[in-house]
Amino acid sequence: MTTTPVTHKGFALNLIDDLNAPLSDRIELIDKELPALKSGQVLVKMLAAPVNPSDLVYLMGKYGLPPVNGSFVGFEGCGLVIDANAGLYGKWLKGKRVALSAQPGKDGVWAEYAVTKANFCLPVRDDISDVQASTIIVNPCTSVCLIERAIELGAKAVVINAAASQVGKGAIRYAKIKGIKTIATVRSEANVEVLTKLGADKVLLTTAEDFKAQLKSASSELKATVLLDAVADIDTPTTMSCMPPKSTAIVYGRLTETHDPIGGQFSVADVIFKQHKIEGFWLATYIGNAKPWQVLGLSRKVQKLFSEGIFQTDIYGEFNFSDFPEALEHYADHKSDGKVILVP
Repeated sequence: MTTTPVTHKGFALNLIDDLNAPLSDRIELIDKELPALKSGQVLVKMLAAPVNPSDLVYLMGKYGLPPVNGSFVGFEGCGLVIDANAGLYGKWLKGKRVALSAQPGKDGVWAEYAVTKANFCLPVRDDISDVQASTIIVNPCTSVCLIERAIELGAKAVVINAAASQVGKGAIRYAKIKGIKTIATVRSEANVEVLTKLGADKVLLTTAEDFKAQLKSASSELKATVLLDAVADIDTPTTMSCMPPKSTAIVYGRLTETHDPIGGQFSVADVIFKQHKIEGFWLATYIGNAKPWQVLGLSRKVQKLFSEGIFQTDIYGEFNFSDFPEALEHYADHKSDGKVILVP
């Protein structure tokens, strides 16, 4: 039987104004009291929690959710449900290993324990490890949703920027299953071979002198009419200018925001004369609007892909409370190396 402590430790947000300050200065290991469970909530003993680009943006105070100084950070993880105040579903979850999302506006999951809503917890298959299970929600579910949205838009092919990211790799894998062609754009030459082996139909270096010409040719050849955009800023209009008329950019991130205050740009001319469209995607909104059966269906689909080895999150390493801040800095500078995982 698991004994629930009164207090627990975790990494709290230390909000500072200096944009050049190391990310490790923006977190502080502290002890906090565990709150009493409110109706609909469960208590989870954390087993593993990854760092995602959204976590970095939140640490910078520039995420869509207002930063709460002193709150524990971390948006997703894997853990064991040890207590519940959430009716029959909560009772059913007790003792089960789950993938979980943090409750917006409350403490995150980079801690020994986490309190979240029961419907933010998805039971995990036994054949998926704690570390892989901790990464199931944010990136893989986003990859699947983005490709399925591209299919709804009638796309035969998609352009994926920052394609060496975990979402990018997941999108390439899932697109291949669904018969959608992929054009991957990357900054590092080392990722060209990696993504080619993964199954991308075209892999283009954004640093090449003729990048725009290559992208225009590839988009025309494969009929790529959807951009999966994780970068924003000038990358959105630059990429879209090379795509056919009536193309759509689905913006699901803004990686530039961790370094630059500019959020995003678009070409007015292309919107008017080429009928380009821009829409956003945030998984939290999707889950919040979806029916419970849709969320469970998405979870089962993603977990099946993990179980079959089609989806696999690249892991840089597992770290405890003492060595996690240094690993956080590594991830900020080398995201394509794989996920940094906090194991409390």
